[in-house]
Amino acid sequence: MNQAFGQCSLYLCPDQHDFMPGDILSFISALQDINFISQTINTKVSDYRFFTGNNFLDYIAYMGCAPAIQFEASPNGRDDNSDFCFIKIHHYESAQLIYSHKQARAPHCPQCNKQASNWQQNKTSTAILCNHCHASSNIEEFNWRKMAGYAQLFIEITDIFPKEAIPQQLLLDKLANISDTDWQYFYSCK
Repeated sequence: MNQAFGQCSLYLCPDQHDFMPGDILSFISALQDINFISQTINTKVSDYRFFTGNNFLDYIAYMGCAPAIQFEASPNGRDDNSDFCFIKIHHYESAQLIYSHKQARAPHCPQCNKQASNWQQNKTSTAILCNHCHASSNIEEFNWRKMAGYAQLFIEITDIFPKEAIPQQLLLDKLANISDTDWQYFYSCK
């Protein structure tokens, strides 16, 4: 693993930050129907972890000439059994900001388009005060440049470094059909 990045993932989230499916299990079933995910990795009800489905590589394009993708845990892997590519579904009562802790980039203010360099100190649960123009804007209005997302629902694809893989339009279209909202993606490293 590239230590400069740490543990990285590709995240998908709906454009509507407050979108939440009426039934998370039906949403998961729809992801299984399109063969994006397959069976669960564990049996904890609150921990939605899945092996990748048969169509995963049709939906996610890996960059480079010979990407090494591991779809099963290695026998000598980490104790938390997370040293391979799998999919997690995260859902929250209210919108959450997920951002890259390593290789973090300052978001661009929607008012002045400058980097809000001290955004973490000027952040509330739903807004950020720009240190340049002093305008307060909603978190989702900032341009995070594919390094953060703000939503109630996230699909995390683990073991992907920034820009190593991108979701294909086919997947984004299928997610939009399932949820009646458009989707976006970003990367986050812990």
